[in-house]
Parts: sequence; structure tokens; C-alpha cells
Amino acid sequence: MVANQGFDRSLRLLSASDYSRVFSSTSVKSGCPQALFIASPNRLDHPRLGLVIARKHVKLAVHRNRLKRLIRESFRLRQAQMPSLDIVVLARRGMAELDNTAVSLMLEKQWNRLCKRALEKTT
Repeated sequence: MVANQGFDRSLRLLSASDYSRVFSSTSVKSGCPQALFIASPNRLDHPRLGLVIARKHVKLAVHRNRLKRLIRESFRLRQAQMPSLDIVVLARRGMAELDNTAVSLMLEKQWNRLCKRALEKTT
């Protein structure tokens, strides 16, 4: 059976309280100069994603939207292998300067690191 590869509402952090819970009870972090990934376990059977792409760090709307698309797509393709976490991705200065390939490579590395650290916490 093929897992659902979509990105519907159940895979997103939707409310301010969802984000607040992740920020206040962060158990897993992973970062690089361009982004910070923070996560906390959820009680669901799937991961959820939230994005914080601030105008302060990524000036142009077209760049913010491109980064959001790339992050969502990367998450969508990896969701079946990820533990049940609520994940918030925060863009840092310099992320907009990366091309699509560099962003994809960075995301892949960070997802792997985040999943590894989450599994270490649970065992």
C-alpha cells in the first residue's frame, strides 16, 4: 500500500497554540546557518509542519513563497519516514540566497538530523 503523499490540513500546524506548544516544549533541535528546525513530539500518528519565514530575514515575497514551496515539498516526500513530531522551520538570514538545489540538499540533511535526534530521545 502506498502512503498518502499529499499535504492536507492534518499535516500542518494551523493555530497559534500549535506553534506555542512547539516553541515552549522543544525537545529536538537541528540547525544550520540558513535555518533552524525545532520539534516536539505530538500524540498523532504522523508529523506536522509549521513554517516561520520572516520578512526580516527573507525580504522579497517571491523568495519567501519559493522557500515555503520547497520546504513543504521536501516534507511531503519525507513524511512517511518521519516520527510523530510537530516541526517548525525558521528561516534565517541567507536562506533566500541559496538556489533550489542547495535548499533541497540542506533540507534533506536537516530532516535526517532531526529524525535521528528524535529517535535518540525516544530510546
